[in-house]
Amino acid sequence: MSIPLYTPLRTLIWKEFRLAYRDKIMSTLAIIIYTLFIACGLLTVFQYQRDQQNQEHAQHKFRQQWIKQHNGPHEAAHFGTYLFKPLNLLVAFDPGLNDYSGTTYRVEAHVQHEVDYSNAERNDALMRFGQFTLALIMQLLIPLLLLFLSSSALTFEKESGTYKMLLAQGIKPSRLAWGKVWSNYLLVLLLVVPVFIILFFVLLFSPPGTELWGRFLLIFVSYLLFYLLVIITGVIVSALSSTSRTAVLIVLGIWLLGSILLPKIATSVVDQRYPLLSRSSFNEAVKQGFLKGIHGNDPYQDRGERYMKGLLLKYQTDKPEQLPVNADGLILQYNEDYQDKVFDHHYARLKKTFDQQQSLLGMAGFANPYMSLKRLSMAMSGTDFYHHQTFFLQAKSYRNDLIRHLNLELASHPVSSGEAYTPGPEFFSQLKDFQYQLPPLSHVLGLQLIAILSICSWLLLLSIVLQSVTKSSLL
Repeated sequence: MSIPLYTPLRTLIWKEFRLAYRDKIMSTLAIIIYTLFIACGLLTVFQYQRDQQNQEHAQHKFRQQWIKQHNGPHEAAHFGTYLFKPLNLLVAFDPGLNDYSGTTYRVEAHVQHEVDYSNAERNDALMRFGQFTLALIMQLLIPLLLLFLSSSALTFEKESGTYKMLLAQGIKPSRLAWGKVWSNYLLVLLLVVPVFIILFFVLLFSPPGTELWGRFLLIFVSYLLFYLLVIITGVIVSALSSTSRTAVLIVLGIWLLGSILLPKIATSVVDQRYPLLSRSSFNEAVKQGFLKGIHGNDPYQDRGERYMKGLLLKYQTDKPEQLPVNADGLILQYNEDYQDKVFDHHYARLKKTFDQQQSLLGMAGFANPYMSLKRLSMAMSGTDFYHHQTFFLQAKSYRNDLIRHLNLELASHPVSSGEAYTPGPEFFSQLKDFQYQLPPLSHVLGLQLIAILSICSWLLLLSIVLQSVTKSSLL
């Protein structure tokens, strides 16, 4: 009767589980990990509820102030409002760049604001180390535990003298190594999968849950693939190390290099390679472009006079007072359109630099799977740079449409000299609220192809390396 090929591997995995249970490894790890998850989960829930309540309160307050005001259209445009990037469970799971780039946009006439009011401005010292989130635990702490655990997988057998006994029983070195990989991987599955299951059910009953299922599934798969990659790395180090102490020192160096040093170095290189204009320099460039013209040869005064002459010619009148429209509203909108043109002109150059930075960071992520996991996690959570830029452009478009609507309302109500037009509350109440639309998942996936290829390529490469180094001559 022939013995199935998978039986020795299954026996090895079962042996590892019994050893982990006997040595209290599994229970100790479970206590550590779940203590961290529970503490972080409670903090995340409290913070998420507080931020959600604050945002809803602010939205309601600004809406009521907007409806109940008794101002003219232009005064209302100066009064403005605030737009907020919606919160959801995935944002709470991995805040990403939101803590640094902000989630609030100010709507105001004559001024194109940027997304602002970040947590880093209020908690600068805390943000230097990153916010304590579930993503932080899964990206940094769990891989560190897995590296320590897997780095002693084969060195333990060598040091205890059981390695030669296993070989004498006919177990191939490669099969022994893969047995260590899958036993450690199943161990991490038992620890991490329940957390993802809880997150799934919470997501299921939270708005807009159904829209985020695909993103959540990709986050789940990405982390599981990364953990497998980490365990294979630890077993490779264990195979090449003579003692457990040496293996532990090596994996600690790998963790520090991949998770701490290389991301910092990559960010510094990107900043030096593609430096950005400061916010003050950008705002000054927009201001001067509006006052002197985009190319510096079309001053504000000349543009205004030329536009007024065009209005008089269009309506065949000699004086602005004779126009059948309110010239102030049309001039205000003309200046808004020109300022938007100037802003887009300078922002296009800034966006090109942003895109170059993101492209280089993506290539750096191909060399470092940790960076790829981090970028993929932020992208699926809607907290990476692309989603930040999408929110800004949608908020900017809403702002432009709102200001245009107000200016055209003023233009459509000509008044006598010394009088002012004030619309009723029904006009302000019919203005639509801002609705942020998440980018399609297919488009986000297309932007993260390098990150996906990085994790898959590293997983394949390390599997080949493990198969190579576990030959009997190398162990």
